[in-house]
Amino acid sequence: MAQSYRRIDSALACQIQLVMTDVDGTLTQRGDILNPVVLEAIARFEESGVRVGFVSGRTLAGLESLALDLGISGPIVAENGGVAKLKAGGGAIDLGYSRQPAVGALEKLKRLFPGAIEEREDNKYRSVDVVFRTHGINTDELRTHLKDVELLDSGYILHLMQKGISKGRTLTKLLPKMGDGTLSAMEVMVFGDSLTDLSLFEIFPHSVLVANPRLPSEHTKMLRNAARYASKLPFGEGFAQVASHVLASRFA
Repeated sequence: MAQSYRRIDSALACQIQLVMTDVDGTLTQRGDILNPVVLEAIARFEESGVRVGFVSGRTLAGLESLALDLGISGPIVAENGGVAKLKAGGGAIDLGYSRQPAVGALEKLKRLFPGAIEEREDNKYRSVDVVFRTHGINTDELRTHLKDVELLDSGYILHLMQKGISKGRTLTKLLPKMGDGTLSAMEVMVFGDSLTDLSLFEIFPHSVLVANPRLPSEHTKMLRNAARYASKLPFGEGFAQVASHVLASRFA
């Protein structure tokens, strides 16, 4: 069960070498606008020697552009773990994932529910997952018709991808490729707000749930059961709240 972020002490704060954060609902409330307190928190992490990276359902190109704008030095994990780079401007990592299961699953859903499945425009920029909206069909009903694919609900959009892909698994694959290869999960702090971040909370011990009041109560309960810590404030202000505490604790 998640406890207050204030339980993060100076020993843990000093242990953290990498912060990996979701974007939508975690750094932003809506769209691409980042609160100035978020920008300040990210800059302060980097200045203190803590690398910051993104782990999101967004496209790789979109995340990379944001990473370059903010000057962060950590990895970029896009499409909910489907694609990744060790840093903005670097080469993509070959993760061995295929988009075909997701494409096939989407076509099946379109046949089963004609007119109720709406692809999103940015699918043409995606390499592994497929994003869509539904009209009048809940996700539990969709899952009864799907095999060998993951169906994720970010609270903003639905994602289809090959079975076994997740943010947490992909980030785990990247750690040995970073620096001298000795970075451990115990030196990573992960931030997220929705069920697409559940794998991060389950795999990485130092996990922070950023409050998202838009989530259904059952989603919030699942996330609170999986995360180690939780912010009090929502969205980007919640991220900045925890970041400020961690940074202050590093110099306590």
